[in-house]
Amino acid sequence: MKFVFRGTVLALLTLAILAFAAYRSLPRLLPGIPYGPTPRPPTITALRGNLPVGWPGMEAYATYEGRKPKPAGSGFIFRLPSGGIVAAAAAHSFDLTGTLQSVRFGSQEDSSLQMSVFHGAPGERRTFSMDLTNDYVLFAVADGAREAAFVILEPDERGTPQPGERIVLYPGFGAVNGPRWGTILESDRKGAWAVMDEAFESGSMSGSPIVSLHTGRVVGMALAAGLKEGHTVIGMHPIGSLVEKGLEAVDFIPLSEYEEQ
Repeated sequence: MKFVFRGTVLALLTLAILAFAAYRSLPRLLPGIPYGPTPRPPTITALRGNLPVGWPGMEAYATYEGRKPKPAGSGFIFRLPSGGIVAAAAAHSFDLTGTLQSVRFGSQEDSSLQMSVFHGAPGERRTFSMDLTNDYVLFAVADGAREAAFVILEPDERGTPQPGERIVLYPGFGAVNGPRWGTILESDRKGAWAVMDEAFESGSMSGSPIVSLHTGRVVGMALAAGLKEGHTVIGMHPIGSLVEKGLEAVDFIPLSEYEEQ
């Protein structure tokens, strides 16, 4: 009887661990990720530009009350049409229940960007919705931050990429394996999906910038991923939505004072 009881407890603990892991991985495991033949190259009327010089994707680290910094996906910096500079990352990469103290972009403390204030209220973790525009956090970037030390992306004025357009993903964990290339499968104001040229491990990529090969400007933020027929498929939050949220922001709350509603 004792062995049966122990076995039951172990089984329940195992199920609880698996359930928690699945919950934390929802953005990568959700069904319904689109896939199919990529559209023909579109006619893009936007001006052609160059890809960014340097590596715009950065590792994100979160510091919670009483704890050491821990990895929190990826992020990037972009310029608003108003001239202001904000940092973007995925909401599902953070615990927003009230113990977050600060966030930094960059693995080295002496050459990283430190942030402690939200630029507008953060979004929420994406669960079962195909609307990718709710999963985001924007951070205020201090006026004293030296632009020369970081790659600051310019948003694509179209707001979202076009089906058939070639894009470049810059993973936040660095240029060790180079950028990832892909083609937009479908796109609208609530999200865009790209079929990448190859399959690769997408862990920690949430928050990475996706840039148009045509304009050289950022068109989205990576949020979700799946594997389809030997290709990684990436879902992104369109940059137009992030720009709107950045311009409409009215609350600039210190991270340590924010309480999730």
